[in-house]
Amino acid sequence: YSAVDDNADRIVVPDDHELKLRITYEYRDAPTSGHQGREKTYLLLTRDFYWSHQYKWVRKYVRACEVCQRVKHAPFSQAPLQSLPTPSDCWQSISMDFVFGLPPDNKRRTGIVVFVDRFSKMVHLAAVPAEVTAKQTARLFVDMVFRHHGMPIDCV
Repeated sequence: YSAVDDNADRIVVPDDHELKLRITYEYRDAPTSGHQGREKTYLLLTRDFYWSHQYKWVRKYVRACEVCQRVKHAPFSQAPLQSLPTPSDCWQSISMDFVFGLPPDNKRRTGIVVFVDRFSKMVHLAAVPAEVTAKQTARLFVDMVFRHHGMPIDCV
């Protein structure tokens, strides 16, 4: 224990990266700790522990947290989501997407391209390689959509 500026007894942690990681994990990332932000984590740690450059260390630790990066809110306000207008006829508006990570077929294709008519919900599917190009996708669009239904007004 050591008395630091505020006269509170705290454990002085040696310059051991693994030990600091373990302590910080227990105070921040363990299921019972609440997964707090930078300031609260720092306050929790400084109640019981001290090490040099502790605030900077906690800031880097929290900034590197993968979970926080995935769920962090954008620093700017986002416009609310708006639904797309419903088309008035078949094949005026289509949606297009890819699905990858499927088991390979006999030609070693592991993905599909999906074309969906937004009005009727009719679907056209085609197997594609994992490295499908824009040119190949355009060819599939012509063969599977344009040839049978004409050019849609929009593609989402």
